[in-house]
Amino acid sequence: MIAGILYAFIGFIEFLVGLRFVFLLLGANPGSAFVNWIYDWSGPFVSPFNGIFGQNLTITAPGVAIHSVIDWASLVALLVFGLIGGIVAGAMRHRRT
Repeated sequence: MIAGILYAFIGFIEFLVGLRFVFLLLGANPGSAFVNWIYDWSGPFVSPFNGIFGQNLTITAPGVAIHSVIDWASLVALLVFGLIGGIVAGAMRHRRT
């Protein structure tokens, strides 16, 4: 039962971070309430991985910045949370049997 709850929690985190990645990839409008909500809720799960592969901004000229279409921090977060969730839930399930 606890493994199922853990799977549901990790699944929700993966869903939020996955939507964040897709929205950033497609250039979704952050002014939209739903997109902003996804960014706000997924931010704490992605923030530990910010800067692993460099900055998310490319400066092209003074005062002009183009946002990266691939959020590497989100991809790393998806991988890490999936692995941790799978390992912990698998260990809990194995321990129970």
